[in-house]
Amino acid sequence: MFLRALCLIHSFTALALADPAALESWLKRQTSITTLETSFTQERSLPSLKHPVTTRGKLSFAKPGRVRWQLGEPAASLALSDGTTLTLIDFPSKSARQIPADSPQAARFSMLTGKGFQTPQDFHAMFEVAGHRLNAGIHQYTLRPKDRRTRSQVPWIVLDIDPTKNELRAMELILQDKSRIRTLFQNPQYNPKLPPSLFTADLSGLHVKSS
Repeated sequence: MFLRALCLIHSFTALALADPAALESWLKRQTSITTLETSFTQERSLPSLKHPVTTRGKLSFAKPGRVRWQLGEPAASLALSDGTTLTLIDFPSKSARQIPADSPQAARFSMLTGKGFQTPQDFHAMFEVAGHRLNAGIHQYTLRPKDRRTRSQVPWIVLDIDPTKNELRAMELILQDKSRIRTLFQNPQYNPKLPPSLFTADLSGLHVKSS
């Protein structure tokens, strides 16, 4: 009991000493960003694997709600959202699945363009800051979704924020099955002109299922 109490005291102390400045500054910047295009490296860790699976990809989004999340070059899989429907395409199997864009299953793809990252007020309404650490000048914030449906799919989110550039360096999703998806962003382009067709799914020749 003593050790458990000591751990709880340490956790509460760490939160009390957490520096919110980098997070708040980054959140304020989000109000001026309407579109974004960036390459990334994704590392997926599974309890059954000794080493993470690494894949390169590209993310594009246009607020509100339009997302293009591509894994592989050429694309092996693609997640496209028009703000209403999220379409998940697996090219090797020539299959696609469509789910509501606001469903908990869609959160891992649409989180950065969702309401929680529109303004600082929206963020604090949707997330609890559960932890903070400073690692080589990068602020790492551990978030817990307040919405139970989202938390059932993604219990924890870690944001790596670079305070010198006021940029998101990485985002890690810790899923309910204990797998982890860490996405490291490179060369972000802010507010580029993105054609609407970029977020439109071509389903010709694919077997489509709806959930």
